[in-house]
Amino acid sequence: MRPHKLHGIMVASFALALGLAGCASAGGAGQSGGSANELMAEDFTPDMQVLTVYQAVQRLRPAWLRGRGGQSPRVYVDGVMRGGLEELEALRVDQISGAERMSPADATTRYGTDHGGGVIFVLLRR
Repeated sequence: MRPHKLHGIMVASFALALGLAGCASAGGAGQSGGSANELMAEDFTPDMQVLTVYQAVQRLRPAWLRGRGGQSPRVYVDGVMRGGLEELEALRVDQISGAERMSPADATTRYGTDHGGGVIFVLLRR
């Protein structure tokens, strides 16, 4: 085989390997299905035996509870900032339809430096 053909095959193989790696699941221990930045009501199964949203997040998405640089995530409920992680203790899983996480970098860009720990958005059931 000629060197330039071999090089082309190697490049194509490498590109294919990268493409397949990008499609692989980024799940992990303790994570339910779906996005790593989302939780839906159906993720809270009765066999989990958790009552509060904090307990559910602690079990399913523990990384959400870790901020950055000593700052804890801010909690928004139905679009209104409520405070810190203690707000998740005040909400029962049967009260919400879902939750979503915004990374510390994105939260700082959108809301300012006082959101350096990220944001957890909670949507209540109607």
